[in-house]
Amino acid sequence: MQGPISDLVLLTLLVLFFGLQQWRRPQADFLFWFAGWIFILLGYLVWALDEAHASASSLQNAVCFDFVLMGVLAFVLSVTAKEYGVRLAVLSGLAVGPLAMAMVNVQDFMAVPRAALGLWVVLGQCVVLVLAYRLLSQRTPRRRMLTLGLGAAYGLGLLAYVLLTPATYLDNAVMMEALLCAAAVFGSAQRKDGHSVLEWTTRLGFVAWAVFYLLSVVPGVPGWLQHGLNDFWNFPKYFVGCSMILYVLEEAAEDKARAAETFRDLYEDFRLLFDTHPHPMWICTAEGGQILTANETALKQYGYTMAEFQGLRIADLEVLPDSEAEDMETMLGSQAEGGVRERHRHKDGHVVWVNRAEREIDYLGQKARLVIARNITERLKLDRELSFRAQHDALTGLPNRQLLEERLDQCLQACRVEERRAAVLTIDVDHFKLINDTYGHLVGDECLKEVAARLKSKIRKVDTIARTGGEEFTAVVSGLSKASDAEKVAASLMRVFEAPVELAFGALGVTVSVGVAVYPDDATDATTLRRLSDEAMYRAKRAGRNRAAYSSEKGALLDFKKPEIELKPEHP
Repeated sequence: MQGPISDLVLLTLLVLFFGLQQWRRPQADFLFWFAGWIFILLGYLVWALDEAHASASSLQNAVCFDFVLMGVLAFVLSVTAKEYGVRLAVLSGLAVGPLAMAMVNVQDFMAVPRAALGLWVVLGQCVVLVLAYRLLSQRTPRRRMLTLGLGAAYGLGLLAYVLLTPATYLDNAVMMEALLCAAAVFGSAQRKDGHSVLEWTTRLGFVAWAVFYLLSVVPGVPGWLQHGLNDFWNFPKYFVGCSMILYVLEEAAEDKARAAETFRDLYEDFRLLFDTHPHPMWICTAEGGQILTANETALKQYGYTMAEFQGLRIADLEVLPDSEAEDMETMLGSQAEGGVRERHRHKDGHVVWVNRAEREIDYLGQKARLVIARNITERLKLDRELSFRAQHDALTGLPNRQLLEERLDQCLQACRVEERRAAVLTIDVDHFKLINDTYGHLVGDECLKEVAARLKSKIRKVDTIARTGGEEFTAVVSGLSKASDAEKVAASLMRVFEAPVELAFGALGVTVSVGVAVYPDDATDATTLRRLSDEAMYRAKRAGRNRAAYSSEKGALLDFKKPEIELKPEHP
């Protein structure tokens, strides 16, 4: 093997360095630099092989030239890859590289007429100039025109070289043009803020690399100079490689500086948004929730100073669940949109409902939580009112038929689990139409309100009394031990009407008829229980009103009656 082993080591290190850069920071120009140094390493390996005979030497030189030319073209096309993408850069390389390699390789192995070789040169130069015009950045028109002018001048010189001389060193002439193109375009896409010293240094390395090829083309170079230059033959490429490495490091440092500046801008924007946000916000520790800072809105609305806030945890602002929270959860559910619904106590003691949302952030180098609390007290008040209206009777305030069905389903599920009984009682005011016709609807409405109040007074909180019709009410009573307990409930409901109903104009005697169905003795589903209870109530009506009817398993009636109350006011 010819050539020092140090060259092989240095080229390998260059390949590994740019491969590592492409892996860590994938960029189009790094990819082409990586590919370029791979091709140059392959060219060196081919050149370093021992020559066997003349034909093998020619093939060896041709393959070595091809690899090195592809490497230099990769450096040139890294600009195109950076600005226009890898695909266009590869297509451009395929338009130039094979044409140049074919021209040189054919001329190495066979005699090519000068006219044909000249035509080949003209075609190749036209392709190079068109690509240079189309692909060089329009942001640097002077550089593009200078490159095109130098390319045209070099093309004319190369044409004269192949037409007027044997063109023995055509490969070196082509390589020199590729290196000069690399020097001309290097950095045109990598930097947008001017030229750096490293950019010019790298260009100088490409020019020096091209000069070594020029000296092998120019005739009359003294032998001692040629011999001395051979000792430094590989120096320019390593100069270029080191400059590229420094260029990468400089770019990485600039990226970090830009990232730090961007971070500072983002932090300032975040701080401005945090401080001026219309809702209370806090930053607290990830573990424990110790408040680190609060925005101006939190200070103003909650009444604490910053020092007081920093002595609290987020949990210290929360109010423990109580009956109000349970009622709210029952009516509106436990989850709030985009967060958690809870109550916060202000410094002055008053309590508000908030929708609390949070997310993890990094704050001053530590894990933290950003918490925002949106006051939803008025909205919940409105939601609660709307929900109450949707599920309750407007006149009496009792649950309506929809809420009754939900409560009945829940009651039956609980009774199945606990293996207890439940009763469904349908209660209808006797002769209510006569009350309306005699005293008017306003008196009828007042009468219904008083009936509802008396029925509600005999129903436990865990049970339900609902208005399910004009003068019809339905009660659901759970937790009964035996079926006969339902009769006691019915008797209790009827006894509340032993005293006349006191209205604005006087007292009015009111009676009710009650139908009773028991789970699971009479039925196990809500629909059937409602139907049986309703049928039992109508049997009580037919039996003379002012009584209760109990629907047994076989449909038998067990009636009992209380003293009749006359349907007339005490003070007409």
